[in-house]
Amino acid sequence: MAEYRQIMLLLLEQRPYRQIEVMADCSHRSIARARRVLDEQHLTNAAQVEALTSEDLDRLFTDGRKSVTGEFAPINIDQIVAARVGRKKPPLKVLWAKYLQTDAPAGVRHYGYDRFCELVAEHVRVNDLTAPIKHVPGHTMQVDWAGTRMQIIDPITRTTTPVSVFVASLPYSGLVFAYGYLDEKQPAWHDAHRRAFEYLNGVTLLVVPDNASTASNQISKASRARDVNDSYAEFLAHYRTAAVPTRSATPRDKGHVEAGVKVVTNWVIHSLADHVFASLDDLNEAIGERVEWINHRTPFRGEQRSRMDWFDEAERAELLELPARRWEPVVWRKAKVHRDWHVQIDTIKYSVPYEFAGLNVDVRIVGDQLDVLADGAVIATHQRGTHRNGYVTNAEHAPAYLEETTGLWTRAYFLRQAAKVGPGTVAALTRLLDGKKIEAQGFRSCMNILDLGKRGNRQQLEQACRQLTENDAHRQISYTAVKHALAVVRAEQIERPRTRETVASAPGHDHAHPRRVTGRDTSGAHLAGPQAFSLDVLTGAQAGAEGANA
Repeated sequence: MAEYRQIMLLLLEQRPYRQIEVMADCSHRSIARARRVLDEQHLTNAAQVEALTSEDLDRLFTDGRKSVTGEFAPINIDQIVAARVGRKKPPLKVLWAKYLQTDAPAGVRHYGYDRFCELVAEHVRVNDLTAPIKHVPGHTMQVDWAGTRMQIIDPITRTTTPVSVFVASLPYSGLVFAYGYLDEKQPAWHDAHRRAFEYLNGVTLLVVPDNASTASNQISKASRARDVNDSYAEFLAHYRTAAVPTRSATPRDKGHVEAGVKVVTNWVIHSLADHVFASLDDLNEAIGERVEWINHRTPFRGEQRSRMDWFDEAERAELLELPARRWEPVVWRKAKVHRDWHVQIDTIKYSVPYEFAGLNVDVRIVGDQLDVLADGAVIATHQRGTHRNGYVTNAEHAPAYLEETTGLWTRAYFLRQAAKVGPGTVAALTRLLDGKKIEAQGFRSCMNILDLGKRGNRQQLEQACRQLTENDAHRQISYTAVKHALAVVRAEQIERPRTRETVASAPGHDHAHPRRVTGRDTSGAHLAGPQAFSLDVLTGAQAGAEGANA
């Protein structure tokens, strides 16, 4: 039973209800009951309250169990209360039905259902069996999305875009934080937490989110329990805190954030409903101003103190320090280590130890840092490259010349393949590799150059490489240079002049459909000899024929 004498004395001292709840370890309802007794009995000073005997207090604050006397069968209320504790609690109607089956002397009646419920409720109220939840400064931050959305309006097209509002609140001080986002996906969820921590200039010991998919996953279909997802857990680990998702259908787990959401909905979202915002930055600036107004407004909790005053006096010092480095989004990629012991992310290649060539790896990108992981272990770390199609190579990842290189791209491998094309190609690939500080950075170019000689183009490739290497002994060889030289070779072959095939007029010949010119005329080869096929003879004969026709 609540200590009503202490409660009344605290009331006479003009203590606020919230403070009395903590000092007397009682409920708000017990304080209200004590206030009614003070008013009804005209108790105005501490001496009058101290003069009350235990019998007086029992009379003024009647226990519900004492009313079950007379002509009604007594109720074992302790048993009823014990049965209502836990997850599998029976309905009151079932307990009332069991009460009706209890033996009673002749002439003694059982209570009706309504009166039965009243007596049980009175006992629970008088004995503070629904004790209030007490919050510890700096212990918990509760977070959720507001159910009501805001919007931004394009000033030209007048199209509207919905904006979700993130709400965080500290149960002890009542401090709130809000920020708007275009969606409720993982990046927005993490960024909102970061902004909330930076607004507090500290981190709470725990974070209590709703059971949304951005925060937690259902452990199994058979259970309503949820576990924090990996991405959210990694984010919280950076700030040295943890999350405890609320249980399904248990609003008391996050009752304070529900109240915070209501405050933000009323004093931010509804308050700004008539304003037109052209951008998300403008909207968030207005939200920030309203949040500051809420946190600095007085009175709060019946005292001339604001939420910020409560926070500054008792909670700020209890928060964990912010980490030295601000959290940055973590991006995961899948990649395969190529035979040049590099992985390609976007257009840039990053080296890994050559032993991992051919394996699938995970790539973690955090800000400017890129980590390559195999079986969960980091095997390479690089700063992100800035040059498109460039290389980021650690020379220590390269294989030693005397070690096993089976399955890897090497200088010897590419020179062997180039020898199948010709000496000009060997010279071109040699010069290309010699121009690289790290040979492996030229392996992709070598492979691309050799690919140009496929599908019957080896002879053309060899000619292009020979021209590049012979014409300029100092020219840097690259895939692009070889490709352009190959295009010139092909163009020259296409433009090489050819003779027209003469077609003799013969009876029945169809002049409307002349024969297609397929090549040089060799009909007189046995008479004229090979000199008839020189370039001068052929072009002269062609020009003479055209002049005669004219």
